[in-house]
Amino acid sequence: MIIADLQDTLEGAYLALPIHGDGGKLMLATGTRLTKNVIRALRSRGYTKVVIRKSLVPNLKPSNPISHRTRLQTETALDQAANRLLTGQSPDLKQVFEAVDAIIADLWSNSGMSRGIVSIQTYDRNTYTHSINVCVLSIAIGDTLGWPLNKLRELGTAALLHDIGKILIPVDLLNKPGPLTNEEYGLMKTHCEKGWEILCECFNACEYVARGALEHHERLDGSGYPRGLTARDISDIGKITAVADVYDAMTADRPHRKAIFPETVYTHMNKCKGVLLDTAAVDALFSRVALYPTGTILSLWGGYIAVVTGQDPRSNRRPLVRIIGGPGITKPIDLALYSRPDIKINLLLKDYVPDGNRVIAGGLENVSSSSDS
Repeated sequence: MIIADLQDTLEGAYLALPIHGDGGKLMLATGTRLTKNVIRALRSRGYTKVVIRKSLVPNLKPSNPISHRTRLQTETALDQAANRLLTGQSPDLKQVFEAVDAIIADLWSNSGMSRGIVSIQTYDRNTYTHSINVCVLSIAIGDTLGWPLNKLRELGTAALLHDIGKILIPVDLLNKPGPLTNEEYGLMKTHCEKGWEILCECFNACEYVARGALEHHERLDGSGYPRGLTARDISDIGKITAVADVYDAMTADRPHRKAIFPETVYTHMNKCKGVLLDTAAVDALFSRVALYPTGTILSLWGGYIAVVTGQDPRSNRRPLVRIIGGPGITKPIDLALYSRPDIKINLLLKDYVPDGNRVIAGGLENVSSSSDS
């Protein structure tokens, strides 16, 4: 299996993992053949990546910190909560709590939560993918910082619902492909206080949990919004959800730009430590997250092409790879990049066809180094 950008060149490929819509509804099953019409339909719905069957590295299985079952359970909980809110009903937090418990259980069982590396990779881009990723990352950060289970549940709930206020923001604004006007940006920023009000008044959530929605765009130096809080006034939940939100926003495709190169994200967020973002939370994040998830295709220094085959416990910035193309390569070579600091990762690739040596580079132009979600 290989992770691939959803583009016309995938015509004829077969899905290695299913694609689900909002609320967990199955759209395309494993084994579905991608046609031009299917690709266009998926792209029109906002999907940007798929997992396809490909033989660059036989039997390679991209890692995922939570199971598809748990992701569907969580999407369903979020979908039902949003639908009840939009029809004037009070949502039941029970389903959300159960989804958060399932995420924690998956993280524990998949890799040993206290020591495993979280490998976030977006296969599709439905409404709830960002919220689920922020929840997973926040729980991983909290666990690294030694939070007990009851506090992890509160943190996970806050992170999962941090963007709930966006249900009151116009959809065309949320999906606008170009830059926002000042007026549009002002409206977008209201999702934080809208989320706070929804959680306090409709979910009957405790104020501590609701602060995730209110504070995930606050910054330590007071430059954030909606209240311009400084470090001493931002809750621990606010600080952690802010870090998780920035990381997922920067490393995912957005309506107005492609995902930012992982090393650029790493450098940017480390520069923000202690100024905009909490130092302990950023350090905890990068001790747990894999910058290059399994299945990613890389262009390496010297013209070599490699596929990430696993994560090296010595460094989540230097994965295990299999070199499959490049000068003098006649057969695949397995390599630990940690042991070869001279080999630099140049960029991410969307695709590679060995027979024709055709390479499609990931777009790094017009890349912003900040989050506006």
